[in-house]
Amino acid sequence: MLAGLRAPGGAHEGLVGSSESAATRPRCAGMSSITVALTLASQLVAPAEAPPEHVDGGDPIEVVVETKKRPDWLFPGLDHPRVQAFFRSGSTVGGSLFDEPRELEIRPLVRAGTIKIHDALSRTERREARRFARALVDSVRPALEACYVDSLGRTPTDAARLTFRVELSRDDRGPVLVSEGVLGDVFGNACVHGVLEFAEAQAPRLQASLEIPVWFWLQTM
Repeated sequence: MLAGLRAPGGAHEGLVGSSESAATRPRCAGMSSITVALTLASQLVAPAEAPPEHVDGGDPIEVVVETKKRPDWLFPGLDHPRVQAFFRSGSTVGGSLFDEPRELEIRPLVRAGTIKIHDALSRTERREARRFARALVDSVRPALEACYVDSLGRTPTDAARLTFRVELSRDDRGPVLVSEGVLGDVFGNACVHGVLEFAEAQAPRLQASLEIPVWFWLQTM
């Protein structure tokens, strides 16, 4: 019916839109195929949605981690007596500029150095001999400090080291001999030698030779 209509100018007009659709039909068909291909490709490439996480509505799980107790002598806690004494001590804190000047306190100290053990048969015997050497010095330390103070009055010495030699046997302990060093003068050596010779430390019954270095020095406080 639309093909037989005439235009107002008298010319015959064909089907409305027939000439336009014929010219654009191939282009539209090509665009439709490209659109379909892009749509399918986007659906294939699109990442899959992650499944929803499963939420457990039960009771919470409690994890208990047990730690080994550390020895107090190696890792002391805040309540350890040594730690409390350190915090109460003012040795790490200097004086204030507003404090009154005070006279320095000088204190004599005596300590045993690195002990050498010779001719011991086993590690156990070396350990016992070293323990005896330290006990020998520690048992008479106040008397050794008194010898040092006495020698300072004659020959001022900031620090000194004496080395003593002791022979141990299965039967008895040998004499204490000064093998090296001078504490001020001969009187200082004689004082220290007499103190160590009559010390009451119990010697172990074993065969060994000991070299005991003893340090004397002044500590300023």
